Amino acid sequence: MSAQINDKVSGLLHKFRSGDITPAEFQDLRTHMDTISDVELKHLLETEWEEFEDHSPLSEEKMKTLYEGLHIRSEEVKPRFTLKRYWMQIAASLLLLIAGSLTVLTFMQRNEINALAEQNVVIRSGDYGKSLVTLPDGTIVHLNAKSSLTYSQDFGRNDRKVALSGEGFFEVKKDTEKKFTVGTGYMDITVLGTKFNVYAYETKDIVEMSLVEGSVDVTTSRPPYQSIRVKPNEKVVYNKRTGNLLHERTTNKMETAWINKELVFRSERLEDVFRCLSRKFAVTFSVDDEALLNDVYTGTFDDENVESIMRVLKFHYNFKYTNEDGVISIQTRK
Repeated sequence: MSAQINDKVSGLLHKFRSGDITPAEFQDLRTHMDTISDVELKHLLETEWEEFEDHSPLSEEKMKTLYEGLHIRSEEVKPRFTLKRYWMQIAASLLLLIAGSLTVLTFMQRNEINALAEQNVVIRSGDYGKSLVTLPDGTIVHLNAKSSLTYSQDFGRNDRKVALSGEGFFEVKKDTEKKFTVGTGYMDITVLGTKFNVYAYETKDIVEMSLVEGSVDVTTSRPPYQSIRVKPNEKVVYNKRTGNLLHERTTNKMETAWINKELVFRSERLEDVFRCLSRKFAVTFSVDDEALLNDVYTGTFDDENVESIMRVLKFHYNFKYTNEDGVISIQTRK
């Protein structure tokens, strides 16, 4: 063994004896002690024993218990080299210390693994545009602006649970053994494999789930507790203020328009146009004349910028507007 390794092992033994050794250093010490020869090990232990002034020899009873615990009898032990009686005590003492340290090391490693599993992964989209997320199980999630998706580090190990704040379109990878659950704080959506849209902005009064294909179970997480099985082209709307859960038909056009680049309106009320733009760009509209909302609009927008769309509508309806912090205020009066 080289002098460098000798010094390293001696330093690690000193740390081990003083109780300052880290789990990584303890693993390193074990590796070196498994590779060095008996003579070298004897020399290192002798050196440590000379410095180990506070050591108290093991009693005969403790030594007997130690060997019984190892399922061997002392007369069956064939030493690799001759040891004095006090060296047997040193070896037994070190064995007890190592065994205890292994228990502590295993406990620490298990806690580290559990702590890592309990940590959450949080994915946030920006204030504008969309984000595409692929979960560890292959599920694809489209996140709308100002949205976040949260799931644990061990997602898919025992279950598949995520939490959504904002809006997301889910294409869930089918797994008959592990259901997929989306939590919003107000209702939970549980599926095996399907496509659906969830609208759950914290600043809005409603939470909505609209189903494109497959089937889902929607359960409210606050009283009065309700549970509904939803079929394709149906949606449920939960009112945060009243606790009511509405179940109705839908074409999914309005609910999923935000994930498409092109917006097509055919004789749509301007109120519905604004609602669609609000969903797509995570903005809020304020109009000083509600009569404008009943007007009908036909047109196509192929733009990811709400400002470009508003300039077209401004020219068409001859109104003024301002956009401050995501609130679009429209003034129609002169």
